[in-house]
Amino acid sequence: MKQRIRTLFAALGMAAALPGAVMAQEAATEAAPVAEAPAKAEPYPGLATFVDGMLATQLDTMEISAATISVVKDGELIFARAYGMQDIEADVPATAERSLFRIGSTSKLFTWTSVMQQVEAGKLDLDADVNTYLTGFQIPATFPEPITLRHILTHTAGFEDGALGFLIGYDTDKMLSLQDAMAKHIPMRVNKPGAYTSYSNYATALAGLIVQNVSGMPFNEYVQTHILDPLGMQNTTFEEPLPERLKDGRTVGYSREMGALKPERFELIAGFAPAGSVSSTATDMARFMMAHLQDGELDGARILKPETARQMHSVIFQGDKRLGGMAHGFYEEYVNGHRLIGHGGDTNQFHTNLLIDKDEQLGIFVSYATGSDTKGRNTFVETFYDRYYPVELAKITPPADFDERAARYAGSYKFWRHNASTIEKGISILMNDVEVAPTGEGTLFLAGLWGPQQYVEIDKNLFRQVDGQRRIAFIEDADGNVQDLYIDGLPFMSLSKAPAFESKLFKQLVPGFALILFLTVFTGWLYRRKEYKTMQPGERAAIRFSLAVAGANWLFVLGLVIVISIYKETLFEGIPFAFKANLVLPILATLLTIGVVYHAVQAWKQGYWRIGRRVHYTLVALASVYMVVFYYYWNILGFQYATN
Repeated sequence: MKQRIRTLFAALGMAAALPGAVMAQEAATEAAPVAEAPAKAEPYPGLATFVDGMLATQLDTMEISAATISVVKDGELIFARAYGMQDIEADVPATAERSLFRIGSTSKLFTWTSVMQQVEAGKLDLDADVNTYLTGFQIPATFPEPITLRHILTHTAGFEDGALGFLIGYDTDKMLSLQDAMAKHIPMRVNKPGAYTSYSNYATALAGLIVQNVSGMPFNEYVQTHILDPLGMQNTTFEEPLPERLKDGRTVGYSREMGALKPERFELIAGFAPAGSVSSTATDMARFMMAHLQDGELDGARILKPETARQMHSVIFQGDKRLGGMAHGFYEEYVNGHRLIGHGGDTNQFHTNLLIDKDEQLGIFVSYATGSDTKGRNTFVETFYDRYYPVELAKITPPADFDERAARYAGSYKFWRHNASTIEKGISILMNDVEVAPTGEGTLFLAGLWGPQQYVEIDKNLFRQVDGQRRIAFIEDADGNVQDLYIDGLPFMSLSKAPAFESKLFKQLVPGFALILFLTVFTGWLYRRKEYKTMQPGERAAIRFSLAVAGANWLFVLGLVIVISIYKETLFEGIPFAFKANLVLPILATLLTIGVVYHAVQAWKQGYWRIGRRVHYTLVALASVYMVVFYYYWNILGFQYATN
């Protein structure tokens, strides 16, 4: 871009020259020819055409209202462009310089940079108990080992996950301060620190609070003063809602309702701001990338000492040494043999990615305004590297004896990023774990993540995708049994074999069968309702109990579907009364189950009905008991939800 500008000014200067000067120049040229400086080669030929074509396809085939992209190389911004509409209703096109996108968890890189600044200043120790830096509340000492900032930087603090009722809001009157939010929403500690990676928004926000405490400045003000202002990032902010000077740049998020795009309200991360509240432009994020690529310096401004920046970019946790790991907040992934570090980000309305390649002095930032499709964000960088840094995929032959050993890897693997103590645990019911199974042809079959894939063994407990570069590694427990799973590109999200009760059989198929069985209670009664008045009192009571328990279970399921479909993402802001009221039904179903079980016993003792109907009633009783256990296990039985 700079070369083109220089050429343009040179041409304008020549056109404006006086005729005499031109003649003199021509004479001088004839007398002593001067060789022209060679034009600077484009680092990525056809980049604009390539990106334009990719985005045209994505906007045409995906639910994307706007996208913004910047690419930096060797200390220069070489590409910045936006696509789609910043605001459809106001007919405002998106621009790379002015359109602010919500970058979600990519915001964490600013928080980690703030932490490392305070480490550099001697105010923070990465290995000190975080409680040292907290006032007004303390993280419970669930385990003998304290949580440190080193654990938080690597997502190994051991917290459960949580979001329902408090993480993302839309009402400024309900916004909590960073201090109050951290004190109120302390998650349960489910693993000792350093054991497993489990992505934690709470832990990151806690790190932001610690920066606030030791610096004596509100976190947003600290980032503005120590990172954004020095780097000249004038169109970037942690503030929510947007400050007046930036409101005109807001890119609107949309969702599709009744076939049309509906503008959504501005998302508020509020009390969890250090984990994801940044609004920024592609050109501003380019400056942040260049600063990190240049070890903390940009245009004479320094946000980190070189040694601190290099420390921040270095790996300090790996689930398996042969896979990418966690740096100090940045995470590693390898694409076509290149080491990249960065961070993705997601809100309900936006999906973002930022990755830098220090060896190539290359940085790529992308953000998409879309509520339904992450594919564009997920594939952009890989597509770029396939074009400009292609590699030939080596063919691998499976070991001859692998099928004899394959069974040890089979099972359902569950991400450690899940909830354990509140009703959010029940979200896992609808989520498919990563299923691993032998194919019988020397490979492993994986499902539940990125679609069905096959992997071939390349080293002990290490596998590579048959038709791709992704690697996975299995970890053995103390007894030599395969227990854990790490996936390249996801070093912050480890998995372990799920308990048997959390397999698809017990969390989806059996409950589904129970609900079908409950439907037969209604159809059976409709078919035999004329016989009802002639039955003995005990028989009529048994039927009433079975109808009631079936109704309670079905009303709960239908009620939950209706509540979720109505309130949608606002459930992350608060728990509505309808949601709370619906939780009465599992309690009622539990009480009614006692009566069903009693009458199932009586049916056999008293000889109610024919044997087929007795068997059916007994199955209904067993299904009722199973659902009680099911509700209890998944924290649905009761009112175990987070409150504001």
